[in-house]
Amino acid sequence: MRIVVWGINYTPEQIGIAGCNVALCEHLVEQGCDVTMLTAFPYYPEWRKRAGDAKRIFGCEKNNGVHVLRCWHYVPRRINTPKRILHELSFVVLSFLRLLFVSRPDLLIVVSPPLLAGVAARLVCRLRGGKYLMHLQDLQPDAAINLGMVKSSILIRAFKFLESVAYRGAWRISAVSGGMLDVLRKRGVPAAKLRYFPNGTNPAAEVPCGRFRALNRFDADKFLVVYSGNLGVKQGLHHLIFAARQVRNPAVQLIICGEGAEKKRLLELAAGIRNVWFRGVLEIKDYKEMLADADLMVASVVSRSGSSFFPSKLLSACSAGKPVVAICDLDSELATVVETNRCGVVVRSGDIEGLAQRLDELSRDRRQLEPMGRAARELSDRYLWSDVLAKFARDAEILVR
Repeated sequence: MRIVVWGINYTPEQIGIAGCNVALCEHLVEQGCDVTMLTAFPYYPEWRKRAGDAKRIFGCEKNNGVHVLRCWHYVPRRINTPKRILHELSFVVLSFLRLLFVSRPDLLIVVSPPLLAGVAARLVCRLRGGKYLMHLQDLQPDAAINLGMVKSSILIRAFKFLESVAYRGAWRISAVSGGMLDVLRKRGVPAAKLRYFPNGTNPAAEVPCGRFRALNRFDADKFLVVYSGNLGVKQGLHHLIFAARQVRNPAVQLIICGEGAEKKRLLELAAGIRNVWFRGVLEIKDYKEMLADADLMVASVVSRSGSSFFPSKLLSACSAGKPVVAICDLDSELATVVETNRCGVVVRSGDIEGLAQRLDELSRDRRQLEPMGRAARELSDRYLWSDVLAKFARDAEILVR
């Protein structure tokens, strides 16, 4: 079976959607499919291309059996709504043209965002025949509107129209959370189209403890609270920094690891705060060593976006057997997952004082973290990529001609 996966992120990017796309493509290859990944040149989360890719229009490579076709796209130095739209539009236009010259696939899988790829997929299938499955990593228009990134009524109507066009033409629509599927049902998307396709995780690897602390001069008595991932608007990490300022226990040390559009602002907010530390994107080995030495991991979702996306970093934290502090709306799916599985604690987004108090409490009574860590590992074991992908391919009938 010939399958093309169309999405803007792929390896060697390590954060966010890229890892999910890699897992999907390589699983389909293992099932005997001829898989092509139509993607961009690496740029995320730094929002900067590698020097050798800056002027390349197209690229072609093979990675673990996957044919990878890369297309030029505009990457802004500073991100705002118009530049973000141009960024995604440039990728969709160039990759759409390249797709027209690729052998017609039996199935086109579109990973959104960017939402415009879903609209383009419908046009491709009209021109060449075939069908497409649209996989939603977040509800992009909802997130942009709820976060105040899009305020123009004209733009909002345009986004809603494009969303409707993309959904109506899709053979199947999958999403990473039950909350997102509920939103789609309420908007009239037929239940027969919808499939649950959560992000997954890999089996935990044994990593020696102490190396990250030693390299970064954190004594054993320090209570390491770690956020690792994209530093963007949706994460609302400024609340975490404000809470770190109010923490009374000097043992609490906050480590923010990653890159993203908000990093400069976060660095400015953290200036002069002695218990806040920043790190860039770590190599896999270094990342696992950091997880091994962490006491508490952070999953943060800014208020009013809980149904628009679900943080994949929750599972990587759980895979390491680490308890999670979920900073989110109390009625969000993230809060429900953490509370139901007892793998951490939930603090309402924006409750800076409450977050500081919770960090103080946990750091002074670390025994309560042990059962949370065990529950976290049990949760991650239910979302191993091998199981998630096999179930999704079966439920969505991807491998049925």
